[in-house]
Amino acid sequence: MTTNLKNGGTVEQKKKEAEKAQREREKKAAEDAKREAELLMNKPAQIQKVPFGVDPKTVMERKTEKRSLYTDTRAEEEEVKKVETSADWDEEKLRSVVLSKKGNQKTTTDKVCKYFVTAIEDGKYGWFWTCPNGGDKCMYKHALPPGFVLKTKEQRAAEKALMDKSPLKTLTLEEFLESERHKLTGTLTPVTPESFEKWKKDRLSKKAAEEQAIKAKEATGRASSRKLRQETEAIRERKEEERLATLHGDVAPNDADGGTAGV
Repeated sequence: MTTNLKNGGTVEQKKKEAEKAQREREKKAAEDAKREAELLMNKPAQIQKVPFGVDPKTVMERKTEKRSLYTDTRAEEEEVKKVETSADWDEEKLRSVVLSKKGNQKTTTDKVCKYFVTAIEDGKYGWFWTCPNGGDKCMYKHALPPGFVLKTKEQRAAEKALMDKSPLKTLTLEEFLESERHKLTGTLTPVTPESFEKWKKDRLSKKAAEEQAIKAKEATGRASSRKLRQETEAIRERKEEERLATLHGDVAPNDADGGTAGV
């Protein structure tokens, strides 16, 4: 009987613990749901950016309507991508597109492609932009350099207007040379047709004299080398004759005039 009471108490205790755990799980689930609802209520509304040339009404309709399982929208998305360029994107969008296209490129250097940067700065980079330096085979990186900041349309327009007003934009070659001429200082000789002809004649004469001196030096060097080879060959022949005379017991050529050889 005591054993039955203990077993009954144990079962009752386990039942209470299970109910308690269930209540705790339900309480935690309710708190999580409440917290998630508060986050959704306090989250600012996301404003969708509409690409240039696309009717905002069609974008909103596509967002609210349930996508039809019988309609293929890939062609429409491709058309939108064709008209999109970096001029219509913010920096976040630009970076995402660059990263999505980066996987097809094989680079051999850490240098950033100049055509890539120019296309971005000019607002011509897009989904279907092709690098003039070989497309995906370009050896340079198609990645935004560190510290790069995408300029807005207004900033680019202001810079272009400033450059158009710059005196360097309309400066001709003649005006540039005239301005540089006024910067010259010291005693100088003006260039005239007569002075130019004299300078040209002196320059040609000097060049001809230099070429003649080089040829004379080369000829002297060749003559000296030839004479040295002849003298070396004569010494070698004389020593060979002396060696042979000594070997056969004959009178050496140098001793032929000195008397008769002893017995």
